[in-house]
Amino acid sequence: MRAPVDEPIWYAYPGMVAVVTAQYEGEKNAMASGWHTYIGSSPGMYGISVNKETYTYKMIEKSGVFGVNFLPGRCSELIQALGTHSGRDINKFEEFNIQSEEGLKAEIPILNDAYFAYECKVHSMSTLGDQEWIVGEVLQRYRDKELFLRNGMPNLEKLDIPLHIGKSSYRILNSKAEERQHAFDSKAD
Repeated sequence: MRAPVDEPIWYAYPGMVAVVTAQYEGEKNAMASGWHTYIGSSPGMYGISVNKETYTYKMIEKSGVFGVNFLPGRCSELIQALGTHSGRDINKFEEFNIQSEEGLKAEIPILNDAYFAYECKVHSMSTLGDQEWIVGEVLQRYRDKELFLRNGMPNLEKLDIPLHIGKSSYRILNSKAEERQHAFDSKAD
């Protein structure tokens, strides 16, 4: 039975973890972020939550740009490693053999393994609790069209999506997961 809880615990799992990339003065970094979302479409905006003390935050603050990369299920161990090691201590691109290409519109790495990615220019940064909410205007999108259906949905026959269920555990969403179709009413408020 559900009951009130007084402890400061959080629940938002399972969820997709994005890999946020940054670059400044030739140095690159990548970190896992479970707190992120698209915000608007005209213009396209994407938001990420980053602790102000992180190496990634400092690079984004100085460069004014960041990348958001979505990696397939086979990369869940890399995603976890990127979320548990600091770029201050190691070069994650060398240590984890991360392959990337330079963004088309911003000086940020776009990960070769990403099936979808954004290049973003910082629009605003706000302190919310112990996190910085960074909103970026989407400058460029990348998509592996072979992994998506014509309707824009992921093709789970070809793509496994890692879902973080908490701590260092992941479940893989693929075609074996049950699908339920529901009527869509575009007039709903």
